[in-house]
Amino acid sequence: MVELYNLGLSESDIKNIMEMCPEIENLSDEDIAANIKVLKDIDCLDRHIRNILICNPFYLYRSVEDVLSLIKKLLEIGMTNINLLFDSNPFLLNKDSYEIQYYINKQISAGKTMEDIVDEIDSNPYIMDEIG
Repeated sequence: MVELYNLGLSESDIKNIMEMCPEIENLSDEDIAANIKVLKDIDCLDRHIRNILICNPFYLYRSVEDVLSLIKKLLEIGMTNINLLFDSNPFLLNKDSYEIQYYINKQISAGKTMEDIVDEIDSNPYIMDEIG
């Protein structure tokens, strides 16, 4: 929990986070710090991280390996400014790399180019949630 205070989250923000995801109380400071470090490593500012955690506290339960795999997949397909992508759609952090690949395969089979797919994701980070 110390890590959440270190980010500058207010008492009310932390209370709301805990109400949304009470299991966070069971996480160690090291677990929380590891997930925050992943975001810092992709150049998220503290304000981005605060926004991500306020909107999607479930991110703190993601394994670091799964998040790194997701980031790697997004970089492989040509996404840039991933920090801003996650800030604009914090729930994208709940996706797994295979879900990204599934979405890409589906779009390619529909005749879209990789460039078009990346542009769509970049301009509408929620698009992967809209298409079933």
